[in-house]
Amino acid sequence: MKIKLDDLKEAISLNIKKYRKAKGISQEKLALVSGIDRSYMSEIERCLANPSIDTLLRISNSLEVSPEDLIKVLKKR
Repeated sequence: MKIKLDDLKEAISLNIKKYRKAKGISQEKLALVSGIDRSYMSEIERCLANPSIDTLLRISNSLEVSPEDLIKVLKKR
């Protein structure tokens, strides 16, 4: 299955937002716990940034999910 960069960025954005809201924490709190600048976290959630593997790992650890959960691309209908 071929995945486009924009689709992957969108999946990461949506998945981070979904898991963050499920835990009931703010973007600012997630950024702080993950050791990431708040404005950068905002850019990630708005598909404006390409987070590194290191950043994805820090976010996934903070959200207590696997990195795979953050990059999972859902099939479009």
